[in-house]
This record gives sequence, C-alpha cells and structure tokens, in this order.
Amino acid sequence: MARKRIVVVGTSFAGYTGALELRELLGDAHDITVVANTHDFVFIPSLIWYPFGLRSKQDISFDVRPVYAEHQINFVEAGVTGFDLDQRLVKSTSGDLPYDYLLIATGPKVDFASVPGLGPRQNSWSICNVEHAEETRHAWEQFLQNPGPIVIGASQGAACFGAAYEFIFNVRYQLKKHHLLDKAPLTFVTAEPFLGHFGIGGFGNAKAMSEMFFNMQHISWRTSAVVQEVRPDSVALASGEVLPSAFTMIIPRFLGIDAIRNTPGLGNANGFIETDDGYRHTQRPEIYAAGVAVFVPPAGETEVPCGVPKTGYPSEVMAKTAAANIAADINGGERKTMPFSMIHAYCIMDTGNMGMLILGDHMVGARHLEFIIPGPQAHWAKLAFEKYFMYTRKHGHI
Repeated sequence: MARKRIVVVGTSFAGYTGALELRELLGDAHDITVVANTHDFVFIPSLIWYPFGLRSKQDISFDVRPVYAEHQINFVEAGVTGFDLDQRLVKSTSGDLPYDYLLIATGPKVDFASVPGLGPRQNSWSICNVEHAEETRHAWEQFLQNPGPIVIGASQGAACFGAAYEFIFNVRYQLKKHHLLDKAPLTFVTAEPFLGHFGIGGFGNAKAMSEMFFNMQHISWRTSAVVQEVRPDSVALASGEVLPSAFTMIIPRFLGIDAIRNTPGLGNANGFIETDDGYRHTQRPEIYAAGVAVFVPPAGETEVPCGVPKTGYPSEVMAKTAAANIAADINGGERKTMPFSMIHAYCIMDTGNMGMLILGDHMVGARHLEFIIPGPQAHWAKLAFEKYFMYTRKHGHI
C-alpha cells in the first residue's frame, strides 16, 4: 500500500489528540504532519485563574514538538492561509502542504468585531487565550487600585458559557479576599434564556442551583441579553439598559478561522465545517474535522442565539472518532460514529473555593443520567484534573 499523507491543522485539544491517535492507529506506515501557528499546547480551562496570578504560562502549557518528534509526527509551525480542495493542498506561510487526508482542528476565530467596543485594546477584557489573559491580569491589578462595578458574561451567539460562570464566581472570590465586595457590585449578562442553560438546553436542576449560587453571592443577572455596545465605563444592552462597569469581561461568539471562511465549499457561512456523525466532511470524503471547527446546530431555539460548547472533552472525542475513521479509510475496517449529542457531558465548574461537578450521559437532548454535585470537592477535583491532564498529555498519553 502506498504511503498516505495525513495533515492535521491545529494542535489544541482536537488537533493534538487526533495526531497522536492517528499515529497509534496507523503505526509508522503513513506520514502525519501537524501544522499550527504555535508550538504550545495550552490547557484553556485554567485561564479562568490566570488573571488573578494563580497560574503562569508555564503551569498550563507545554511544547508539543518533543512529543511529536518522539512519535515521528512532522510539525510545521506556520499560519494556515487557505486550502486548495481540488489539488488537496493546505496553504501556509511556510508553503503548501499536500495531503491525501485532512483533519481540520483549528479551533475558532474569536469574533470581537460582532459587538462594538468588545475585546482587548477596546473596552473589555478576555480569557480566550494566554495573551488575552495576560492583558486581563494587568487590567485586574489596576482595577484593584480603583474598584467599581463589574460586568461579566457571554454575548449573543457565544458558546463558551461555562467559562463566563467560572470567571464571575472567581472574581467574586477575589473581591472577598481583597475586602472589596461593597465597592464592586457584580452583574452577569448572558444570551442564555435562563441561568444554567449552558448552550446545551439546560441540565438537571442547574437553573435552580445557578440562581441559588447567584443569590447567595449577591450577583445580579440578565438573561436573553443582547450586548449592543461595550463602552469604557459601561455595557449597553439592546433592551435600553446601561450597566455601569469599571471592569468588563464578555465572551463573544466564535467563527471559523479566516482560511476556512475564505475557501468556497469547505465551511458554512460562519466558517464551521458540516460533517456526518463520523466527523467526515459532507461533500469531501478525504476531509475530516474535530473540535470547535465542526458545525453543531443549536440546542433548540432561543430568543437570543446561543452556541453549543465544543471545547475540551467533546473536542477530544470528535478527534478520536475522526482519527478512527481516517484509519478505516486507509486500512479498511469498521467506521465509527459518535453523534455530538451522544457525547458524555463532563464538566467541573470552579467558583473559587467551591464548585459544581456536572456529569451526564448526553451533551444535548434527553438524558437518562445527569448529576450536579456542588461543594468544595469540585474545586479540588478541578485542580487534580488539571495536574493529571497536563502530566498525561505532556508525555503523549491520550
């Protein structure tokens, strides 16, 4: 059998997992290349702690290149600028990369432009990547010297709601430590129709539990909120309400990266790739996708658009499924399917020194099993999982 060339685009949860899984399944009989604009793997869930000085980049990231070298995976550090689907080429700043099979695991483009004034170097802060979180750390240090009202949340079309919840509870915990609760009233704004929707249609008694947490912590909230504009000292909602804010962090919607959106026939209007339940492109059988790059329809209709969270564990499941099917395409054998809705829901939500363990048998739709376990054990579980995850992935175990 002729050697096949598999190119993986991206090296976060989906890309890193997919590349290592492909090598495990294919042995050394075929060529695997990863192309990404960074050689760092970052454990994104820990960015909620970064602005408070509780983590450094070294704590939550590692260099993927030694792992790839050990597994005989070629790594190209370059920006992907486009795709030639007919010639089967990934176009990058380091030249064209030919492929027989392609796994797109790029993650998102963070669409700050969707709301006027939103984002770093404008009027709000971000925890979407390390660079943003570093800027947010400096802003937080300045805020502590001159505190005032705070607005945290997730805008219309956002999908990463859990991080917004964790961040506002960690902000509240830090305010208490600095004895600033009376000087910094907290407001949470979200596109969700109710607290605890999380972009997955709700989860057990999450609504009641979230409302209880918010009330206990004296945090006000606005659901079905449309953020119209973020100003230097306030957040304007489409309802006409203007919320004063001396420190604002609002997670925006995600889009597919420019290289996908600029390639006709690859992604949909927002740059997400439509796949079957094996994560193969619906029109191009040699192309697969995993992680945030995959189009997942919303979990039911909502008054304000809400995306579905795809980061972390769901990304890894999609990547392993895609890798298994690429291997089946090459070597023969049974293909696998794993509809997104059937992926298990696993989440540890941290609130500073407490939290919630969220466990369910399905991400979206009716569930037979769903548990929410609040308490300090959730905080310690998240700390333990961070250490376990970083150790295993740094050593190439998935």
